[in-house]
Amino acid sequence: MFHCTTKAICSRGFTPNVISVRYRRVNVQKPRKPDHYRAVIETITKPKYPWPKPSDMTWSERCPKPYSKALKQIENNPYENILAKELKELFEQSAMVAIFHKNPVKGEIDFKTRKTFKMAGMDHVVYGKSTLKLALAETNYAAVLNLFQSHSSIVFSSTSQVPKLLKITKKMPHLILLASIVDGVLLSKNQTVEYGNLVNIDNARARLISVIGQVNNRCLQTIGQTQLSMVRYLEQYGQSLEDVNAGKKSTEEVD
Repeated sequence: MFHCTTKAICSRGFTPNVISVRYRRVNVQKPRKPDHYRAVIETITKPKYPWPKPSDMTWSERCPKPYSKALKQIENNPYENILAKELKELFEQSAMVAIFHKNPVKGEIDFKTRKTFKMAGMDHVVYGKSTLKLALAETNYAAVLNLFQSHSSIVFSSTSQVPKLLKITKKMPHLILLASIVDGVLLSKNQTVEYGNLVNIDNARARLISVIGQVNNRCLQTIGQTQLSMVRYLEQYGQSLEDVNAGKKSTEEVD
């Protein structure tokens, strides 16, 4: 029987019959009463207190997230304490700290970014907000915590090399400079760029020494000009006296 049915369906002349089935319409105005068991369940599960209307609630009460955050207990994580200690040492020992906003990129680009900073003598790291708060809450760097509101990354360097940092970040559009800490001073983005455009410290010192030397020479010339002119006048006066004496001797010899 099954073989014959399959044969009939697979044949080309088979046409399926569509049979329409008519269901009863639900009476919405006068619904049927539920049975005893369902009526008991609905009576038991009926809420005793009315649900609050969102229109009658304040905006802070409508969102359940603040309430859940208030009840959430933060557990002490030993590993996070170790990371916070290392992060605090990096902030204290680094001569330059740059804070960036990091846009989402592929893992390959992220690896190239870390490699570029590593070859330049810098460390590009990413830490969570809780770890940063645990490390910098009671330090002089607590003002930096306001910058870590979304995806952020930090670059540490043992030496102050701001021009090199700005040159590297020009080729990385996914990193946006927010602020920096150079020699213990917090600088904004514009101040960091101005600091990077300054002349090298050695050249600036050489220029300062040359300017101070010029001022010293001018002061010596101004002070010693009176003495030099007096010496010159005395030499001329002495030479004039010698000429007068020589003239007297010549007249006496003639006499």
